[in-house]
Amino acid sequence: MTDPATTTRFRPLMRLLATLGVVLLIFSAQRVLFFLLNREGFPAPPLSAFVGGLRFDASAIAWLYLPWTLAMLTAPYTFGRFHLLHKLLFHVSNAVCFFLNCTDLEYYKFTLKRSTADLFGIASGGSDLAHLAPVFAQYYWYVVLIFLGSMLMAEVGYRWACRRWAFVPARPWWSWRLIAIAVVVIASRGGTQYIPLTVLDASNYAPPAYMPLVLNSPFTVMTSAGKPALREMELMPQAEADRLWPVEHQYGDSARIPPRSNVVVIILESFGATYSNLLNGGHGGYMPFLDSLMANGMYCTEAYANGRRSIDGIPAVLASMPKMMEEALITSPYSDAPLTTLPGLLAAQGYHTSFFHGGHNGTMGFDAFAASAGFQRYVGFNEFPDKSEDDGVWGIRDRPFLQHFAYALGQEQEPFMSAVFTLSSHHPYQLPPSEAERFAGGALPIHPTLRYTDDALRNFFNVARTLPWFGNTLFVITSDHTADLERNGEQAGSAYDHWIPMVYYMPGHIAPEQITRTTQQIDITPTVLDLLGHDQRFFCHGASVLRRERAPAAVSQGSATWMVVTPRAQLRSNGTQVLWLEGIGSTYMPDSITRPDSADIAGAHRLLQASIQQFNGHLLRRDMVVK
Repeated sequence: MTDPATTTRFRPLMRLLATLGVVLLIFSAQRVLFFLLNREGFPAPPLSAFVGGLRFDASAIAWLYLPWTLAMLTAPYTFGRFHLLHKLLFHVSNAVCFFLNCTDLEYYKFTLKRSTADLFGIASGGSDLAHLAPVFAQYYWYVVLIFLGSMLMAEVGYRWACRRWAFVPARPWWSWRLIAIAVVVIASRGGTQYIPLTVLDASNYAPPAYMPLVLNSPFTVMTSAGKPALREMELMPQAEADRLWPVEHQYGDSARIPPRSNVVVIILESFGATYSNLLNGGHGGYMPFLDSLMANGMYCTEAYANGRRSIDGIPAVLASMPKMMEEALITSPYSDAPLTTLPGLLAAQGYHTSFFHGGHNGTMGFDAFAASAGFQRYVGFNEFPDKSEDDGVWGIRDRPFLQHFAYALGQEQEPFMSAVFTLSSHHPYQLPPSEAERFAGGALPIHPTLRYTDDALRNFFNVARTLPWFGNTLFVITSDHTADLERNGEQAGSAYDHWIPMVYYMPGHIAPEQITRTTQQIDITPTVLDLLGHDQRFFCHGASVLRRERAPAAVSQGSATWMVVTPRAQLRSNGTQVLWLEGIGSTYMPDSITRPDSADIAGAHRLLQASIQQFNGHLLRRDMVVK
């Protein structure tokens, strides 16, 4: 028989374990919902992803419920003021953890990774949070219900544990406390291993593409908070890194366009190459005008975004800075590091520079980044004259804003370098009723907005062609990232999720040409400088697509791993070890998929290691400007 004294002595311990056990069950339920709401990105999840996730859940709970646990250890009462304090601390931890997990139920679709601490920096930039919170709560009403349901389940579990193991004074006072402390310490470390649990340990339970399923958002936010985004990584001799991934360039020997031509960079929100008929073998159809421009320009069939968020895409396109760390460059401690940028280099050559974005001023820190990147003028929501064109969510709709952009360029003193970033093809994909009816159709909500923005681009060029500056202007058109992709068996986080359109267009000077060489957003700056015949030495993480400065590749980072895409392979690595690899090709044409051999894999991995070493080292040393 059980000793009644022993049973009484351990009642607080049983209540503590039962209460945290209820939270663990809720975390598991949220993981299942995370899978169900994102199952297209996880076509064949291993059972180990769900089982291994319990270890990460226990670690997050041990840390983030520590205030409640300490209150329990101090005064384990189930009545009076202490009990009310316990409940308050418990539900504060619930609110934080459940909010993060529930946010990523849908936010994951855009980032393809669990949220990290930089989420708060991005959310607090500008006034977007105030505009978007009501919209997202209305659109994702079921996520709000899941959050509230989780809070209710936690309350029911808390009351049950308090009734089942109500406080009864017992001695010795220390016995159950020692056991509780030991359990919490072991759980917080994720086990008894020498090194505490890290995000990368999720790869022990599932391939990199399924690591977000193993993890939970409170754990990834907690483990990324307050930690340096970078560390020096010496993966090879520096001379080899400089050879494989050169970062200093000099051109000037083969200009293709007239010197001092104007440069206009158009960055289209969420345009994925899979929605282009020209790029995707007739399986697109949502950007017919952009397809026509590509057919008459120098367009890239294998171009990739260096990140999955706008805040990563803008620095990649305009400053040749890839997304190679968990935190966004714009919100990181390195945001004040001197950069070599396209507008900065051209401004030094006498160009007038400007950045246009219809979003609310301050959005994701774009205005501050534009100033630091060398743009002399920023035109955003505040500067747009007709506020009636506000879409009520992000800012000024693309059609009127692009028209404004076209005429504004006519007032710029030549030569000028200007960039514009659209916004209408961003979730929640709202169009005016007349436009929604005109561009209706498609399998996903993003499809009408892609057609709308593509048509707005058509109208922009119709106006631009009538203006004096058009004939002396190089247009570079690409996307910031992809979003809401139709999948045909492609797993999340693969090259497919980074595949974007990219075209260099200047009628009369650039002949129609198809570039099949693998390229990326960070290659835009050096390619533009190469086309212009820029003859001064400059620093740049990218390389001109017109030259053979390095092997063709595209790199990115996410979920504590790095990815590289080459013409023969795509793989993910922790920096020293290949964790996942596949060939490159279209699932619409299975016979086109490559089968990389050992040489392909080794070469791709060495190239990735060189890019990591160059990025980390130069950003830490802040020496990204040629003196």
